[in-house]
Amino acid sequence: MLMKYLFTLLLMLAAATSLHATDYYVSPQGSDTNTGTIDAPFATLKQAISKAKAGTTIYLREGTYQPTEAEIMGYQESNLYACVYNLTASGTAQNPITITGYEDEKAVIDLSLVKPADKRVSGFYVKGNYWRLRKFDIIGIQVTITGHTQSENISMRGGSNCIIEQVNIHDGMGIGIYFTRGSNNLVLNCDAYNNYDPVSENGAGGNCDGFGFHLNSKAHANNVIRGCRAWRNSDDGYDLITNYAAVVIDSCWAWENGYDANMVSRGDGTGIKGGGYGMGTITKTIEAPRNVIKNCIAWKNKQNGIYANHHLGGNDWYNNSAYANKRNYNMVNRKSESEAVDVDGYEHVLKNNLSYGGTTANYVNISETLCTLENNTFLPTMTLSASDFESLDGTQLKRDRQADGSLPEITFLRLKSTSKAYAQNIGYQFDYESVPSGIKTIRVADNADAYYTLDGIRVEKPTAKGIYIRGGKKFVVK
Repeated sequence: MLMKYLFTLLLMLAAATSLHATDYYVSPQGSDTNTGTIDAPFATLKQAISKAKAGTTIYLREGTYQPTEAEIMGYQESNLYACVYNLTASGTAQNPITITGYEDEKAVIDLSLVKPADKRVSGFYVKGNYWRLRKFDIIGIQVTITGHTQSENISMRGGSNCIIEQVNIHDGMGIGIYFTRGSNNLVLNCDAYNNYDPVSENGAGGNCDGFGFHLNSKAHANNVIRGCRAWRNSDDGYDLITNYAAVVIDSCWAWENGYDANMVSRGDGTGIKGGGYGMGTITKTIEAPRNVIKNCIAWKNKQNGIYANHHLGGNDWYNNSAYANKRNYNMVNRKSESEAVDVDGYEHVLKNNLSYGGTTANYVNISETLCTLENNTFLPTMTLSASDFESLDGTQLKRDRQADGSLPEITFLRLKSTSKAYAQNIGYQFDYESVPSGIKTIRVADNADAYYTLDGIRVEKPTAKGIYIRGGKKFVVK
């Protein structure tokens, strides 16, 4: 009996060992004939991905990785896309598959040598579930087709329950992160900037968004982008055109899209484009999703700061701040599926939004009777001046992120506590969502030493008896 027990135990241990996922290390100084350990790393990410399974973590050591066309892992979307890294395996909720920069080392993936003729390029093609991509840069992606086309640094094409975190995508010819399929994904604390396509559309220069969500079915639900920044992309910062499932854009910043570093015009140039289906013929019934755009900043974008883009329904716009865009808020909608006619925006909910100093207009194309408009600095106008703000220096947006990857601390477009708009919790510095007590959720990071009433109004250190909020905790004066 004892021998039978020991034999069974050995089988169980063997099975557990076989199920244990191996971690791998990759280094520009490594070799694919190595074992992939920290002391004998692989040279290519392709080699590590080919061995990964649920629970594997792939660590990228310091340096620049420059894959060649020989390292293309597959072709997808009817062979239209050459996928440098083809992520088709899946992890699990308990054991995701992770690709991450190692500790504080800087890993850069340079795709400039991948130029397959007559193919779109996908840097990371994500079709598997439970992937984690984090803490590395992608640069140099190429476009070779001169007609209508695009390349994508990260293509979300069916992967669900994935997290893309602290991935910086810049100085290439492709879209940063592009979604068409997949649910329950989070894009967190990523940057997309200086992306410009001078090849396609016969050199028109556009077609490079920072982040694009174009989900092709309402089944692809619960996708969120949070804490991200998009600047100087030749097209838009964030684009939800032809999107059929609601997306949340939360605490994201967009500036100088449509320009290069010298403010030379390139492409379209909208900060946050919240939906729409174009003005061409529509052949199928559309249930326009209610996208949520909240606590965002749009500054100095070429065309619109915050834009409804001919949507066929309303979106929810809460506590956003827009400054010095050509049009800070443009809520234009399409009249109907059958009528490609622009009309003033309908069914939108706009609450606690701040607009200041639009170069052409603070707002355009909003139907006051068909939208819900509450507590915005427009309609009716709440007069603001430069003295309402702690700072109007938009260059603060480009400050280094905090150690955990979160957005940097800024005073740009932050209202002074003496401003009437501050007392009404307007703009990005106040979370819109409230708790049952009616207290507005105050971001502790905004000012951990500040005092707030139960209505969320900031006050000096109180002396009157009562209950206040300080640093996210109850503060009682007896």
